[in-house]
Formats: sequence, C-alpha cells, structure tokens
Amino acid sequence: MDYTISHDDGRGPGEWNKADVLIIGVSRTGKTPLSVYLSVLGWRVANCPIVPGVPLPGELSAVESSRVVGLTIDPERLLIIRRRRLAAIGANPRTEYTDPARVEEEMREARRIFRSQGFWVLDMTDRTIEAGADEIIRRVARIVG
Repeated sequence: MDYTISHDDGRGPGEWNKADVLIIGVSRTGKTPLSVYLSVLGWRVANCPIVPGVPLPGELSAVESSRVVGLTIDPERLLIIRRRRLAAIGANPRTEYTDPARVEEEMREARRIFRSQGFWVLDMTDRTIEAGADEIIRRVARIVG
C-alpha cells in the first residue's frame, strides 16, 4: 500500500520500474481507485495521468510495456463523471475539462499513446473497479509471476 500511495498521480517516476503494474490514462478513468484496490491485494502499483499539453515522464520508457495498462472509457461516460465530480466540489460543471470536443481529443491522444508504446488497453466504460482489477490481475500475473 505504501508504494502505491507514494506513486499515485505520477509521483515517483524514478521508481516506476519497481511496480508490478503502472496504470496510465486521462483524468477520471479510475487510475487511483484501481491502484489502491490492487495494492490491498498485495500488488505494487503506480499510476500516471495523461494531461493535455504535458509530456509523459521519460521514466515511462524504463517500465516494461507489458506491465503498463492504459485505461480508456467512453467519452460520453467520461463527460458525465467529470461533470459530477466538478458539481460535487462546488465547481462549474461546464468548463474546458468537460468540453465534449476536448474530451474526445484527450481520448484519441491516449489511444495513440497506448498504440505507439504497445501498452495493453483496458476499457473501464462498463467495468467496476473490482472487475477492472480482476482483468489486470489475469493479464499481468502471467508476466509478474
């Protein structure tokens, strides 16, 4: 759990190569909840956001691509989640963060990154955190084990 907490949201990239799995994706795709859930099960998990206009850390290339999971989600679902999040914290739910064209572009860019790096992609659109974790375990356990 300590490893996961100290490597949440892009922190500690110099130690990502020690992770059993590294989860990347745009904001609100479930990176942190998946990371924490997997860590409770004994996995060392780091996660990194894909932020428009911000290059991914170079340390990402030191992680075996087979241990990197790229999260996707249907853009319409992502818009709903982001709007709810902003409303929950009392912010205006209509911002660039929830602009449909921007969200579509974020997802296109994420998919491009996943393809170009050979990362496995997990669509979280209709998955619970537990189901997503089960899928990651099935996939990555063969590599780590």
